[in-house]
Amino acid sequence: MRPDRETVWLWLSAPVAVLLAVAAGGELFVGGVFRGDAPNFVAQAIGQDYVTLAVALPVLVISAALAGRGSGRARLVWLGALAYVLYTYVIYAFHVRFNPLFLVYVALLGLSLYALIGGLATTDFGEIKARSTRKRPARAASIFLGAMAVLFYFAWLGEVVPALLAGSAPPSVTAAGTPTGAAHVLDMAWVLPAMGLTAIWLWQERPLAYALAGSLLTFASLMTLAIGAMMVAMRVYGEPVPLGMAAVFGAVSAAGLGVLVWYMRSLGGRKG
Repeated sequence: MRPDRETVWLWLSAPVAVLLAVAAGGELFVGGVFRGDAPNFVAQAIGQDYVTLAVALPVLVISAALAGRGSGRARLVWLGALAYVLYTYVIYAFHVRFNPLFLVYVALLGLSLYALIGGLATTDFGEIKARSTRKRPARAASIFLGAMAVLFYFAWLGEVVPALLAGSAPPSVTAAGTPTGAAHVLDMAWVLPAMGLTAIWLWQERPLAYALAGSLLTFASLMTLAIGAMMVAMRVYGEPVPLGMAAVFGAVSAAGLGVLVWYMRSLGGRKG
């Protein structure tokens, strides 16, 4: 793969990083951004904004810089960070009531989407698989991603199916004041199938899965950390939520990070 084709999409990280700081920083430190959104939803957004500014933004910038220098491992982390941005701003673009940051949300959605597509299209999957030196970390990544897919499907269907049978909305949707549960949609239609397929393909040692595993582990670590922060923020702002669940998601994030580090270390070679 020609270096210019591999790195050109990395340059989109610069405007994404700037807009990410504007969006998350504006919501946290500028009054009057949220207009009529339910307190439950606003509390969740505030919790996630702290994680976005303190963790996801540095991860995106540092991984993009290292990937530009030829690090294959950093490239996978960068793709996972982009997936986090894309997931987040699909929700913000469609579920946050129209506010002064609307065009920022739209730009983040578009830029992260095209950077993710371009980044995946210019990633040498065969080269990444060739650098894998051990099977056990890949097996662990496969099991973790498969378990995440199964557990979250059960959790979301446990909310959605009873609501459908009762002819009502799930409690989390009602509390957030949104038309649907965006996390239900994105997870069940996109993220969880991707995790399940990657788990299977990684066990089968398909080259594509070696890249997707690193990216999805990064995404999972960031997103579960954000969910934990959302729950803490909800509790701080007086919204009913079991605080122990924040610890559970924090533990899942830490476990995902541990598997990610172990997996990345197994990707040896000069470019890693």
